[in-house]
Amino acid sequence: KRALKRDEIREIDRKAIEVYRIPGVILMENAGRNVAEEILKMLPDPDKAKVSIFCGKGNNGGDGFVIARHLYNKGVNISVYLTTQISNVLTDGDTSTNLKILLNMNIC
Repeated sequence: KRALKRDEIREIDRKAIEVYRIPGVILMENAGRNVAEEILKMLPDPDKAKVSIFCGKGNNGGDGFVIARHLYNKGVNISVYLTTQISNVLTDGDTSTNLKILLNMNIC
């Protein structure tokens, strides 16, 4: 196996959204949930773990918000840090949607 390059990943995302019509928010949810599951495999005792997640305003930030939610729901003590002003994230879009979910859950 080889790691995919950034442009290859972007092409896969573009195709998923434009050709297969998978909404970006679903791609973000799946990515975040899968990363959270991998993190949980590395934690011997999730209830005692402390995880920090740094999120920006882009789609990777949105993935981070999804990761935070799933880890929180599994009992992990999480801290979410924004690398930008919250007003830069609370716009329209998938990243904003996932931040609003965390805010509604009083996670950040």
